[in-house]
Amino acid sequence: MNLTDRVAVFTGGAGGIGAALTRRFAAEGAAAVVVADLDPAGARAVADEVGPVARAAQVDVTAEEQVRDLVADTERRYGRIDLFCANAGVATGAGLDAPAADWDRAWRVNVLAHVQSARAVLPGMLARGQGYLLHTCSAAGLLTAVGQRSGPGCTDHSSRRHQGRAARRAAV
Repeated sequence: MNLTDRVAVFTGGAGGIGAALTRRFAAEGAAAVVVADLDPAGARAVADEVGPVARAAQVDVTAEEQVRDLVADTERRYGRIDLFCANAGVATGAGLDAPAADWDRAWRVNVLAHVQSARAVLPGMLARGQGYLLHTCSAAGLLTAVGQRSGPGCTDHSSRRHQGRAARRAAV
């Protein structure tokens, strides 16, 4: 993909893969990169580092209205979204004995948020006849460490990453 003059949005953009993708797109000539994250200070730090093509946005990806607002605001400002990277993710490091609230939060971030981002951004992309929707997931979406009670291959993280992968495949 030629990144020159493209408009890209990255959820989970304040750190890790999201921050790295934001930096790379800006370096490759993107017209605008939106660093969207629950952590406003982290998003602002990455946007400040990237420079004038970057804009920070505080977004809770588990709140569908906030994701829709992010898409609408970006399309108003820049006229389009060429790439939407649904990258936000969490890992609790807990196993089957994790509280239900931890499972729910991680499921909402790692699975449902990807569905919500697709619902928000795809109508505009389809109307324009172009655009890319990129969903990232960790290696836990491909591998399962049976019996591991904590860490990236543990039960809760691995199961949600598998669910997220399946949801994205079913949406295509």
